[in-house]
Amino acid sequence: MKWLQRALGLPVADGSENWNRNGDDVRGVGDEHPFHQLDRAVWSERTSRLNPRPSSVVRYLKPNDRLGIDANILDDALRSGETVIIDLSDLRHVETQRGALRKRIGDSASRIGRPAFRIDPEGCLLVVPGRGVRVDQKRHVLGTAMWQDSESEKESLPI
Repeated sequence: MKWLQRALGLPVADGSENWNRNGDDVRGVGDEHPFHQLDRAVWSERTSRLNPRPSSVVRYLKPNDRLGIDANILDDALRSGETVIIDLSDLRHVETQRGALRKRIGDSASRIGRPAFRIDPEGCLLVVPGRGVRVDQKRHVLGTAMWQDSESEKESLPI
């Protein structure tokens, strides 16, 4: 261990070779200051609770036969961190219903703290990014290369 301390530029203690090779016990650390092994499952479980993993689940929703989206399904998907894609193309002829659903989706997403984006210019395809998903609004419009005009910048704004 002395070579490692020298390589890192740390001071070399006199009894530094008395460490246990398994790392279970460190000389100079008593019961009042326990040594925590950060590779144990307990620490891995604690850090995974603090930093939840990104969700790779994508849920696709369409309006039902009554021209609505079940709010419970939408809210559960958003709370669980799923990326939700909503297809309102069946409602092209019913602009008021499409606007009401767009507002409901935007409100549900903002309650959880996520933006909702339009994918197409008509506003028929909407996406709410999941947990850990980032949307680059400056260089891309949801994955499509953005043209250098002011109208494409408006398309990348949340609904």
